[in-house]
Amino acid sequence: VTKAFNQMVYSIREYIRQTKENMEKEQKMMERELLMKNHLKDAQLKYLQAQINPHFLFNSLNAGAQLAMMEDAEKTCLFVEKMADFFRYNVRKMSEDATLGEELMAVDNYIYILNVRFAGEIHYLKEVDASVEDIRVPSMLLQPIVENSVNYGIRHMEGEGYIRLSVKKRPDCVVITVKDNGKGMEPEKIRVVLDHMADTHNVSSDSTGIGLNNVRSRMELYYNRTGLLQISSGGLDQGTAVTLTIPLGGG
Repeated sequence: VTKAFNQMVYSIREYIRQTKENMEKEQKMMERELLMKNHLKDAQLKYLQAQINPHFLFNSLNAGAQLAMMEDAEKTCLFVEKMADFFRYNVRKMSEDATLGEELMAVDNYIYILNVRFAGEIHYLKEVDASVEDIRVPSMLLQPIVENSVNYGIRHMEGEGYIRLSVKKRPDCVVITVKDNGKGMEPEKIRVVLDHMADTHNVSSDSTGIGLNNVRSRMELYYNRTGLLQISSGGLDQGTAVTLTIPLGGG
């Protein structure tokens, strides 16, 4: 009986030892997996933020050269300054966060550039809660949304095109809406776009190269949440609104 009891005690101790070793191995594997995921997340963020189409820069600089021939130096100087500010921000913030205030300034510069190139066809209105301008977000978040509204909403519409940007603070989030009065979308089209957003590599030569899919992917990685980008429309010719939800209190 004593021998059997001692064998049972030994077996229990051995079982506890093996269980402890297995738990430690599993914990190390989980820590390694988490570290790899964090590295992958960082790499994906930097990769997605690096997708800038150089054709947009070349075309815009060409517009500046044409402007220099047609107008006086003062207007050309202002245009070049806006261009420089826009691309300096883009390059500087490629691997950094930004504040909402910086993002809004980038949109201002972008709209100015487009209105020089396309003879002031875009009417841009914004309503911003000043208390949120210091909140940090992924860089190049708002300009691609505005660009999408211009290219697919109002660029070829008849009549005047409007872009309205609103930034409102809620108890647990900041809600950003970019709305146009352009072509609009049917519900089925919205579902298709959200389910199968266009490949960000398939961009026109007149684009910054950052699409809605890029914005959504970076937001999901940054905040570790889904459903932060939504699209709504009243239907054809009723305009489209893209809404971003920025969680407060960390990602």
